[in-house]
Amino acid sequence: MLAVLLILVTLQNLVVAQRSSPSIISVPNGDRRGTWGPMEVCDEGTVVRGFKLKVQQWKGPFIDDTALNGIALFCTKNSSREAVKTITSSVGEFGSWGHTYWCDSKRFLISFSLRVESTNKIDKTAANNIKFTCSDGSVMEGDGRSQGSYGPWSTNCEIGIRGIQTRVQKKRGFLFDDVALTDARFLCRDN
Repeated sequence: MLAVLLILVTLQNLVVAQRSSPSIISVPNGDRRGTWGPMEVCDEGTVVRGFKLKVQQWKGPFIDDTALNGIALFCTKNSSREAVKTITSSVGEFGSWGHTYWCDSKRFLISFSLRVESTNKIDKTAANNIKFTCSDGSVMEGDGRSQGSYGPWSTNCEIGIRGIQTRVQKKRGFLFDDVALTDARFLCRDN
């Protein structure tokens, strides 16, 4: 009887620990080049409702391109579209920031899919674009480039995304192929 009681208490503690520990969502098609930057996190009481991308547009057939260089998330309070904090993790050196995309009122980002170009080209670009799902089921695609394919969707952050971590390959120089942002993962809110 005591052994059964100890097993039940242990199982209950594991369930509570799993519920209280934050989870990270990711996708399997990210590129492995580069290094992971820091996990940047929104403040308590805020949620991610919007994003924008830093993208290097196509420069021509004989010029090295990188495509996606950065992802910025906007942390807001309540149903506001006014960011109280912007979080980014690592960002590549190329391109410029584009349009800002917002979920509708009282909605927030819950999952993502990453567009990645295969590595069998001469001028590789790795990550090219990203799509996010809002909590109402609507999908927003960024203004990145169209090379490559979207992979599978991540699992959902049931109460929203709270943090971002990106993998970026640093600038390699004139004689080497630069790819910049290669992968991303996101921290779920835990309360």
